[in-house]
Amino acid sequence: MLSCKREIHGGKLIRYKADAQTEEYEHVTLFGKPALFTSARISSFTVPDGWRCYELRGSDYDPGDPIMVEDHVVVNHAGSVLMPADLKLESLKEHRRRIGDQLLFLGETLTLQQFCDEHGLEFPADHRKFAPIPAQIDQKLLFYSLPTSEDERIGCVGHLRMDFGRNGKEFWTSWFEHGTGELTTPEFKAELNDVVNELRETVLKDRANMRMYCAEFGGDLGENLGVDQYGYVIDTEDYQYFLRCKPMEGDYDGYLYCYDKRVQQQMSEIQTMVLEQDDQFPSPTMQF
Repeated sequence: MLSCKREIHGGKLIRYKADAQTEEYEHVTLFGKPALFTSARISSFTVPDGWRCYELRGSDYDPGDPIMVEDHVVVNHAGSVLMPADLKLESLKEHRRRIGDQLLFLGETLTLQQFCDEHGLEFPADHRKFAPIPAQIDQKLLFYSLPTSEDERIGCVGHLRMDFGRNGKEFWTSWFEHGTGELTTPEFKAELNDVVNELRETVLKDRANMRMYCAEFGGDLGENLGVDQYGYVIDTEDYQYFLRCKPMEGDYDGYLYCYDKRVQQQMSEIQTMVLEQDDQFPSPTMQF
């Protein structure tokens, strides 16, 4: 497993932050306490409650060799450590601690679940019901309004437009129906409400958090009208949600496009039937 997601944009390799819940780590001890090490930065959005994430600083002479543990490292980042113990760095004068010989690698790779099993810890369950997945560039069109005929074919229910207001901390929404409205069922409304409420804890919390989320997870959709766009997909049993983020004061900050997967399935079945009929009853040969 890669330590973190990597993408190429404009000829540059961009390294996004790792998900603490799914990362594969090296088993270590730090100051005698069991911990998990990764060379990636870990997203603060994914650190389990009650756990701590520290970053390691390398020296100017060897940036990859950890010499200091801190809450956040800007330059010479040499890795990150996830652990259930609190090192209480805030009690130290410079809020950091020299490592010396107190970082020991134990020669095995572990997931968070395996670490908890090995040390008799309760696994911190991931309570995210609607975890967004960074978009792929070939999904780009699904984050925008399409012609009505195409909307009907792919089961677009509608889209929600969102704005954080002038101070970046408000939350204003407008709903736009696509089609006749028959897909906007009470079941859909209830799930949409749950999705938005959960996202309000992370990417939709405010404009600053949206910027941070996009920087940490990527999902780059390219520019539109000179503004960078980022996309995330939420997949449920019956629906797909395509969240487009463009945190920018003076304009709308995001759009959430909603699709009914059952309509897509029905259309797929109809297309399959048509193809089978074409094979069974081929068109007559034209004679001139």
